Amino acid sequence: MKTYSDCIPCLAKQAIRLSRMVGLTTSKEEQVLREVLTTLSRTPYHYPPPYLGREVYRTIKGVSGIYDPYEGKKRLINERIAHLLPRIKLEIEEGDDPFNTALRFAIAGNAIDFGTERKIDFEKELKEAGEKPFVRDESKELKKAIERANTILYLGDNAGETFLDKLFISQFPAGKKVYYGVRGAPIINDATKKDAEVAGISEVAEIVENGSDAPGTILDDCSVEFRDLFDTVDIVIAKGQGNYETLSEVKRDNVFFLLMVKCPVIANDIGCPLGGMVVAKKG
Repeated sequence: MKTYSDCIPCLAKQAIRLSRMVGLTTSKEEQVLREVLTTLSRTPYHYPPPYLGREVYRTIKGVSGIYDPYEGKKRLINERIAHLLPRIKLEIEEGDDPFNTALRFAIAGNAIDFGTERKIDFEKELKEAGEKPFVRDESKELKKAIERANTILYLGDNAGETFLDKLFISQFPAGKKVYYGVRGAPIINDATKKDAEVAGISEVAEIVENGSDAPGTILDDCSVEFRDLFDTVDIVIAKGQGNYETLSEVKRDNVFFLLMVKCPVIANDIGCPLGGMVVAKKG
């Protein structure tokens, strides 16, 4: 997906918001904004938004000297989701279709996003996940693809929802080799190896870092090992808007997107309403 004009003010606002969150002085905040606006003005629009997002957050890290600005907030989110897990597990186990119910919870967890302007009550989304219909539903195709696959690459998105990804992966048929992809370095509240380990992902999948600090999966920015894995697995399951933005035009088959639509630009590009839960096969 390319960058749209509406992405530019959104990214600039993110830069201001984070500058203030980390307590930069007025002069440092101005420095960040000037550098960010320069980058935004020079980057071609055919690049996906996470490419620009990477540059914005690199600028803030460089000026502030803070390696992981959202570390504390991610820790709190992990604790809150862990507290909700017993009820969610019970609902999945007692449901008529555990696979579908776990899938709904995994997508509802995508509401946990510090990079979007739209404020979403993720606990409310989790309470309603079991009954909320998909606005685009290719879940039957996804289930069949998982059943046929021997190797699966599941690309995580945000900290906190990693716990819900684990519950969904637990519903995959036995004998599958599942890899769980995470960012190579902290960016916004995106899941890193540490976040995946806290959620217990290693119990259901092999955790792999992609070697990039972009809030998505920019393959050219990922490690050679990760790109080889992406190209050779039987199926790729990509969580969240950032992964949709960076992989919606990738040239490979059997890519499925799981996300909640939280941005008007994404809503227009994917053809689904704001707040909708999406299960979509690329192409």
